[in-house]
Amino acid sequence: MRESLLVLLLCSTVVGCGDDSRETHSGEDANPVVRVGDAENGQQRRLLVGQRLVVALPANPSTGYSWSVAQIDSSAVRQDGEADYEPDPAVPVAPGSGGTAVWNFVGVAAGVAPLKMEYTRPWDQGLAPARTFSLTIEVQ
Repeated sequence: MRESLLVLLLCSTVVGCGDDSRETHSGEDANPVVRVGDAENGQQRRLLVGQRLVVALPANPSTGYSWSVAQIDSSAVRQDGEADYEPDPAVPVAPGSGGTAVWNFVGVAAGVAPLKMEYTRPWDQGLAPARTFSLTIEVQ
C-alpha cells in the first residue's frame, strides 16, 4: 500500500513539473528571432518592441575587410552586443577561409529605422565600401 502511494505521489509530481515547463517555453515563441542576410538587402522587416533581429552577412576577416554599422536610428533599434563571426561549416577551417559576420539588434521603441552596413578595410579611408547592406526596420 505504501509503495502504491509513493509511486502515485512521484508520478503526480513529475506530471506537474512537465506542465509548468510548457508554460515557460510557450512565451518564448511569441516573438521569434528574425534572421536576415544578403537575400534581404534593400528590403523591409517588421519587429515588435523587444524582438531580436539577427543580420548574418558573408565575411572573410583574413582579407582585412569587416562589416560595420554605417547608420541606424538607435531610438527605435539598438545593437545588442558585439558582432560575432561564424566559420563556414561546409568548409574545413583553414587560413583564408570565409564565414559569416553576425550582428544582433533589438527593437526598443515604435518607429522606422534604416539600417545601413558597409564592408570595408579600416585603413582604406575615402574609398567606397566593397559591399553594402541596407534594411528598413519597422518596430511596432
